[in-house]
Amino acid sequence: MPVGERHVTVNGTALWTATQGSGPPAVLCHGGPGAYDNLEPVAAMLDDLATVHRYDQRGGGRSQDRGPYNVATFIADLDALRAHWGYETWAVIGHSWGAALALLYAIEHPRRVSRLVYLSGTGIDPAWHQEYRKNREAKLPADQRERFRCLDERRESASGTELARINQERSALLAATEYYDAAGFDELPRHDRFPFNYALNAALNDESNRMEESGVLAAQVRNVMVLTLILDGAADPRPRWARAHVARLISNSRHVTVPRAGHEPWVEQPEATARALREFMLAASAHTGASAATTDLN
Repeated sequence: MPVGERHVTVNGTALWTATQGSGPPAVLCHGGPGAYDNLEPVAAMLDDLATVHRYDQRGGGRSQDRGPYNVATFIADLDALRAHWGYETWAVIGHSWGAALALLYAIEHPRRVSRLVYLSGTGIDPAWHQEYRKNREAKLPADQRERFRCLDERRESASGTELARINQERSALLAATEYYDAAGFDELPRHDRFPFNYALNAALNDESNRMEESGVLAAQVRNVMVLTLILDGAADPRPRWARAHVARLISNSRHVTVPRAGHEPWVEQPEATARALREFMLAASAHTGASAATTDLN
C-alpha cells in the first residue's frame, strides 16, 4: 500500500484512508453514496495549506462492505475518524452526496467543524429531483434518451442480476451528462476502478429523500454557523437554485459558481476550482458573521 494510505477500523468497520500534506486538518467526503474516493486532485490543491485526509466510505471502494447503511452510521464513521486522528476540529469538504454528509455532520457536530465546503451538492428541497432528471435527459442524444426511459421503466420491476445490469447501463448512459463538455467525455478521467454499491445507494438515497420531504432540514441548516463555501459548476445538471437556497440559509456562507464546468468542476476547470478553495481556506476568521454572498468566477 502506498505511503499515506492505510485501513483504519472505526465502528467495527475497516475504512481505507489516505493522508497527505501538512497544516490544519481537513477531510474530503466523496460522492455516491456507494462510490469511492475520487478527490485526490482536490486534495492536491490544498495539501500545502492543510493535512488532508480522504477515505472510502463503508461499503465502497477499498473499505469493508458492512452495514448498517444509514445516515447516522455514516456521520458516526466520519466523527470516529476525527477522533482516531486526534483532532478537536477539522475542515469538512464534501462533494455531491458527500456534500450532504458534510452538511449533516456540521448539523450533528457543530463544534467539530472549523470550515465547511458544500461542493456540487443537491440542496435540501425535494423539488430538485425533477429538474435534475430533466436536465440530464436533455443532454442525451434522442436514441439514448429513449433507451434511458426504457431502462427506468424496466427498473421498477427488476431485481437481482437484472437490476444490477440495468443500473450499470443506465449509469453509463448518464455519465457524460455530468460535464459541461459532454463531447469531451472520453478524454476525462475514469471512475470505474471499483464497482458501485447500488444497494447502499438505494438505502441512503431513500433515507435522504425522506429527510428532504419531511421539511425539517431547513431549520437545521439555518442553525449552521460555521464559515461555509458553497461551490459548484454552472453546468451541473443538479439545479443551482437548490444550492443557492442552502447558501441563503447559512448566514456565514459564500456561493461561488465556476463557469464551463459541470458536477466535478476540478476536472474541467482546475485553476478556477483551486482558486476558490484556496481563497476560502485562507480566509481570516474575521469573516465570521458575514452575510451570504454569491460569486460567478470568470
